[in-house]
Amino acid sequence: MVLSTRIPATLLRATQATKAIKKAANARKGPVQDASNPRYELMKQILFYQQPRELPDVSEEDIERHMTILRAEKIFKMTASSKRRADRARKFDAMEKAYEALAEADPRLFEAACHKSGT
Repeated sequence: MVLSTRIPATLLRATQATKAIKKAANARKGPVQDASNPRYELMKQILFYQQPRELPDVSEEDIERHMTILRAEKIFKMTASSKRRADRARKFDAMEKAYEALAEADPRLFEAACHKSGT
């Protein structure tokens, strides 16, 4: 299996971070922090300039297993989302019925319940 040869993400992040730092420094027009400070250099080395890790050899079975796990996760999330949606709809219906029952039982209390405080 051949993997794509794209620009490593660490180099892209380093370029974007450098541009963002320069833009922020130009926008600030104030004193710029000393870029030669060893702490900043160490942080930049750790965050942006590490060599990308070698990808392990992946078999077709591993890819199929991975895709199966991703599909299962997607199904789980969709199921949980639909359950949450149904629960919200059930609660909303119960709230509407409670409002209707209160309006029928005592219109004065219903108006007080619907009145916004502070207005």
